[in-house]
Amino acid sequence: MKRFNIVLLPLLYILLLGSPSGQWNQYDVPYVSTPYPVVEEMLRIAEVNKNDILYDLGCGDGRIVITAVKKFGCRGVGVDMDPQRIKESRENAIRENVENKVTFIQKDLFEADISEATVVTLYLLSSVNLKLRPKLLKDLKPGTRIASHDFSMGEWEADVEKEVFVGSDRHKVYFWVVPADVSGTWRWTLPENNSGMNYEMKVTQKFNQVWAFQNLGASKKSIEDFQLRGDKLNFTLERNRGGKDEVKLFEGHINGDNINGTVVLKDGEKEVKKSWKARRLPSTLAIKK
Repeated sequence: MKRFNIVLLPLLYILLLGSPSGQWNQYDVPYVSTPYPVVEEMLRIAEVNKNDILYDLGCGDGRIVITAVKKFGCRGVGVDMDPQRIKESRENAIRENVENKVTFIQKDLFEADISEATVVTLYLLSSVNLKLRPKLLKDLKPGTRIASHDFSMGEWEADVEKEVFVGSDRHKVYFWVVPADVSGTWRWTLPENNSGMNYEMKVTQKFNQVWAFQNLGASKKSIEDFQLRGDKLNFTLERNRGGKDEVKLFEGHINGDNINGTVVLKDGEKEVKKSWKARRLPSTLAIKK
């Protein structure tokens, strides 16, 4: 969704700063198409495949959606509020024989239903990305991949940043995976030595940055290798008991206030795999929108 008209530059400047009503309009982002080498790198980094549903917000001439469908066999949806861009996108889809696998919707991208997307692509502005960020975090499922041409998401740090050169022009691709909300205090019990061992873990979160601690009575121990990607997590707990090192390797899937997964218990050379379930206590959820 890049629109440029030199006659409207003074008006564009005013509108990009924001209107008194706070509403976005057709001049928010000047129309500039994404070069095809950048399109291909965005799709590569996002690991687009035939099972994906890709939404391009501000689709312009439809090239990202059409390329994704042609090269990777996914379904594609383009959203743009400019009727001329939608008309052009539909014509391009017909020309490339993919009209049955793409949909182009004339709509304000802030009002579009994007909940079915597994991949989202953007070429907007930093200011628009920041306005859009709460919607992306709220509406998209954890694990959804997002690729943006040239513009970041502010405090939501990218998982990957990649420079792409097209001739002498330098472009940048930013990539994120929408994180599940894992903030709060989690408890679970594991059967050990013919009894149950209780565990408690406290997690704080800022977008995709996570800090986890194991609560040990009045003290706590940092969990250094805690990793979160989408709705999947893994981490390790270690302790020495009776001169033996015990290691527990956890992996799980986050579903609301529950984690379900497996834990591998390592006691010397002995290794046992068990199911693992954790429950989040009622608490303030710390992820920022």
